[in-house]
Amino acid sequence: MINRDHRSSFNHWRPTELAALIIGLIVFWPLGLVVLAWKYWNDRSASPRNLDEVVGEGVRNLRAFFASSKPQPAAPETFADDLAPTGNAAFDAHVREELQRIDADRRRLADEVRAFRAFLDDERAGGPEVYERFRHRHGGQSDLL
Repeated sequence: MINRDHRSSFNHWRPTELAALIIGLIVFWPLGLVVLAWKYWNDRSASPRNLDEVVGEGVRNLRAFFASSKPQPAAPETFADDLAPTGNAAFDAHVREELQRIDADRRRLADEVRAFRAFLDDERAGGPEVYERFRHRHGGQSDLL
C-alpha cells in the first residue's frame, strides 16, 4: 500500500535535480522525461535517494569496471636465451659492447634521477639557497614587518 501522507515530490527538488531536468529537456527531451519519472518514482519509494548519490555511485561503478577491464601487463620477457653466443665472434662482441653501453646509459640515468630527487627534497625542505633565492626575488623585504 502506498503511503499518501508524505508531501509531493515536487516540493523537494535539489538544484542538481533541477539542472538535470532542464539540461535533459534542452538536449534531448526524452532524457528530461526520464529525470522527471525518476524523481516521481524515487520520492515515493521506501528509501528515496538524491540524484547526486545515484550519479556518484554510477561514476564509481563505471570507474571500477573500466579499471578492472584494463589489460594487465604481460610478464616481463627475459631475453637471456636471445643473448647466448651465436658463434660469430664479431657479432657477439658487438652485442657485448651494446649491452655495456646500455648499462652505462642506465647508470647515468639512475644518477640523474637520484640528483633530481635530491634537488626536489632540497626545494621542499626549503634549504638556505632556496630561501636566499626567495629573498633575492622579492627584494629582501618582508610584507609582515
